[in-house]
Amino acid sequence: MNQISIESVFLKHPTSLISDALDELNINGAISGVFPQRYDQGRIAGRAFPVKFKRKSSDPEAWRFGGGVGKPLEQVLKKMSTGKVIVMHLDGALNATAWGGLASKLAQKKGVLGTIMHGTCRDVEEIRECGYPVWAKGVCPRRSRNDFTFGTINEPIEVTGVKIKKNDIIVADQSGVVCIPEEMIEETLNLLKKISKQEEILEDQVLKNDVQNWDEL
Repeated sequence: MNQISIESVFLKHPTSLISDALDELNINGAISGVFPQRYDQGRIAGRAFPVKFKRKSSDPEAWRFGGGVGKPLEQVLKKMSTGKVIVMHLDGALNATAWGGLASKLAQKKGVLGTIMHGTCRDVEEIRECGYPVWAKGVCPRRSRNDFTFGTINEPIEVTGVKIKKNDIIVADQSGVVCIPEEMIEETLNLLKKISKQEEILEDQVLKNDVQNWDEL
């Protein structure tokens, strides 16, 4: 199965169902505590582009006058590409952010599918206006360059107990975000087929008010 068709298949399944499949494989794949910043942004499925910024106060290498894109984020924006989902580890910070409206517009032009922030975002009005999908812990207008500096790109990161590496599959929707390890794609897809079928049977029984045979499934 090629990369495009893999992502297309995952795009058909809600994150809750994918999380159930991952749980059956004893994989913690659900990134907790991040929320969609638009109610209508829909579901995305793409390859992980992991980014990590490090805490560092008053780093001259990170500083740039005014607002806009800080120097650490500039390195990310130069390397992102079509079909990727940026997963940015900002240490869960709520008092500053590295992602906003300008970054969203640049990412959108490059074909990036969305951004997952283990931290906050800003410029929510711009993000919603341009229609770029962002999931974040919350919002904060304060820039991050006084508190963070560049860390890594495309190196493994761990966010809320979930390990994420380059080219893992990221699926995000209104219920949240899940990460499917690249090496577990086939097993996860096989389980998704079985669980989806089971869900169809259970839903049919619920609609018919016939749940007495659930334990037999």
